[in-house]
Amino acid sequence: MAQLDDLELAVYSIKVYALFTFAPTLGIAKMPTPFVIPIKKILAAFILFSVSLNGLADAFVGQISGADCAEHGHLCPLEKFEQHISGEKHFVLLTGNKQFFNLSGISRDILLRYVSKRVIVIGELDKQTNQVNVSELQVQQGEGLGHYESVWQQ
Repeated sequence: MAQLDDLELAVYSIKVYALFTFAPTLGIAKMPTPFVIPIKKILAAFILFSVSLNGLADAFVGQISGADCAEHGHLCPLEKFEQHISGEKHFVLLTGNKQFFNLSGISRDILLRYVSKRVIVIGELDKQTNQVNVSELQVQQGEGLGHYESVWQQ
């Protein structure tokens, strides 16, 4: 069995936490509630402990958007989509609360492939510049809770 590094373990832990948190409420898994609550608390403590001790990269969930659109708090328009995104100089991660992060360490061409897709960006945040130095990009596969697949790693 392959050994997981710290980042893979943290991402795996987050996915397991999400499964135990959301699956019972959506009828995907039938687990007794008393079992789910301790698991959630244990996993949350483990994730926080792992992140604080190992200095792991942060994970950000959102959608890739053109910087001009993100500054106005929305995704690139679907009308004349290709024409619109070809004019964008760089792309950012737009989160659900209309916050956006500049992305470094990943090429514009990679980001261009995933404009308007739901993604997880893993990397280190520079709070002064609001920029994430990307170490991995995962893209949602399917609808709903979905499965995220790694499409790029540094």
